[in-house]
Amino acid sequence: MRLLFMGFGVGVAVGAGGCYLYLSATKQPQAARVARGIAFDEEQHHALKFGAPETEIVRQYEGYIAAYDYRTRNPKWVLEHITRSSSSGDAKRDGTEFFPDPGVDPHFSAKLSDFRGSGYDRGHMAPAADHKSSQKAMNETFSLINISPQVGAGFNRDYWARFERYVKELTYAAADVYVITGPLWLPTQSQSQSQDEPHKGGSTGGKWTLVHDWIGKPPGLVAVPTHYYKVVVADPRGGGEPGNPAVAASSESESQLAKGAVAVGAFVMPNQPIDARNPLSAYVVPLEDLEQVAGTRFFPDLLEDPRRRAALDTAAAGWRQEGLMQLKPFERLSVKQALAALPAPTSGVTIETVDTKISNAAVQETVSAPATSSSSLLSSSRALPPPPPPPKTPPGTGVLHVCDVNACRMPRPDFYLPSGSSNNNNKPRQ
Repeated sequence: MRLLFMGFGVGVAVGAGGCYLYLSATKQPQAARVARGIAFDEEQHHALKFGAPETEIVRQYEGYIAAYDYRTRNPKWVLEHITRSSSSGDAKRDGTEFFPDPGVDPHFSAKLSDFRGSGYDRGHMAPAADHKSSQKAMNETFSLINISPQVGAGFNRDYWARFERYVKELTYAAADVYVITGPLWLPTQSQSQSQDEPHKGGSTGGKWTLVHDWIGKPPGLVAVPTHYYKVVVADPRGGGEPGNPAVAASSESESQLAKGAVAVGAFVMPNQPIDARNPLSAYVVPLEDLEQVAGTRFFPDLLEDPRRRAALDTAAAGWRQEGLMQLKPFERLSVKQALAALPAPTSGVTIETVDTKISNAAVQETVSAPATSSSSLLSSSRALPPPPPPPKTPPGTGVLHVCDVNACRMPRPDFYLPSGSSNNNNKPRQ
């Protein structure tokens, strides 16, 4: 009898333990404040008696994870993992609708009405076209937690859309592509301050001023970013299918990818129309500088090694220089001004100073130049660039710059059109 009761007791204990583990594994996750990926216990500090202040929320969807900033009513960052299969499924954009995220307190959420009549597009951070593996995954990209106000013509519907396509095509060179996308608010620097009147930072340059639009109705206004960024990691170690002509790489970079080197690149673009002829490499930025202005550490598990960061910044300097040199002088000045808070990196290479003394004739050329349509850009575009140059990332660190893979060559402005078509009146968004 004793053995019987003992057996019964053990069975109850095992069953209760199993039930506890099952419930623990299936219950909905509780809200947590996270610092460098580690949630802290609110009972550990006496100051947390009534809870820690909430300034953002992190939400997880099928295709992406997003951190939402209560103050700006914008996503702070959106992290997605894309593959060839996830971006080439049968899901359709037709019939999908934008919706307020149910996990965001309505007091801090952007609203659909904020965008109506604002003059700005509802711009995806994680593009819908990256998540075609299921209709649910695509539909979820229309949550407002993934949306930020973007300039439409010339940016969201044009250059930024081509950039999204460029990132998507990296899945032909590497099995897995990880992307962090987000908004930025970068200041501009005035040049009126005299040398003997330094501002508080001790610099003799002009004052830094941040000016940007807001949309919606107070007090719940939505901040319009001045810039947007992407940090891209192309990881070939999952057995991708390299060799697609759209991402043709140099033999040296192909060799590094084949050996398991991970390609990384950081890019920042102003939230404004960008000339379709501008090379993508002109918008390459050093990772360290981007992290400082974004207030975010990107891919820390991959990029914690300072040697990797130094190697990537060296490559970024080379690619940025090459991109700037493909621009006309007044275009170089425009890009330099747009990214003034993110100066070109100088570690390991010498960056030629971009001449800011533009002649009156060059400025006049810019002012008097007529608006150029995408179709005319196609007919008058510059000659195709030469074969990809050798990689600019110093070897031996296990990483290379993403531009080393395909010289950061963007898709043509008409990439969205069927082969042989010339009608560009109805541009589908990514």
